[in-house]
Amino acid sequence: MIRNNTRNISFCTVTYNSEKEISQLIQNIESLSEGAFSVDVFIVDNGSQDGTIDIVKHCANLYSNLVLIQPKENKGFGAGNNAVLKLIQSDYHVLINPDVRVQSPAVIQGLIDYMDQHQDVGLLSPKILNVDGTVQKLFRHNPTVLDMAIRFISPNLLKKRQDWYVHAETGYTQQGIIEQASGAFMFFRTSTFKEIAGFDERYFMYMEDADITRKINNVSKAVFFPEVSVTHKWHRQNHSNLKFIGYNIRSMAQYFNKWGWKFF
Repeated sequence: MIRNNTRNISFCTVTYNSEKEISQLIQNIESLSEGAFSVDVFIVDNGSQDGTIDIVKHCANLYSNLVLIQPKENKGFGAGNNAVLKLIQSDYHVLINPDVRVQSPAVIQGLIDYMDQHQDVGLLSPKILNVDGTVQKLFRHNPTVLDMAIRFISPNLLKKRQDWYVHAETGYTQQGIIEQASGAFMFFRTSTFKEIAGFDERYFMYMEDADITRKINNVSKAVFFPEVSVTHKWHRQNHSNLKFIGYNIRSMAQYFNKWGWKFF
């Protein structure tokens, strides 16, 4: 709900066994609301088996702007985020992972100000930092089969190509059109998020962030915005886990079937 004349920002996080992070995330988001903007918080739980649901329900008793959504089945990350499409009435919509933290309201205000001044931009991707302050290199080109393969095999293979893929030459200090934003934190113009009907729900896990960035760039602009930053703990899945390897390969095939098979 939009309150008075302040900007309203909706936040959505998709949880799955996130009991170690979710309480801190909710408190972090709630601490951001100030006179210049208000926040609404949506937690979409994809079938957690730990204490996530109990924690969120407890927080919902404390915060009237917190809504818990429990889909009947886990259809994946994209479908989870799409669960709020018909509910949000905000000016801007934030997709945020449970392990991301926003340091101050000034971060959100900086994103709002840029979007207000650039009506042709539908998505902002801020600088994303590790907890030690180093930069996560997530300012990426559209993926090719080669890029996906070498990054999966080794971080040291074809290093010049990998540096090109993540715009290493920019030093992560320059704005630019981003072709593949990170799903850890995305700042959408809500009207644009709705215009593209959110995520393609055919992806269960992986590549949905690359896909939605391309969808945004087809109707507006997606921009890397290093003037503000957020912190991401980045819990990587084990590449040796056959289940996650299967998800990755399936999503890659879906992505290239949709957008064209570019090998180099």
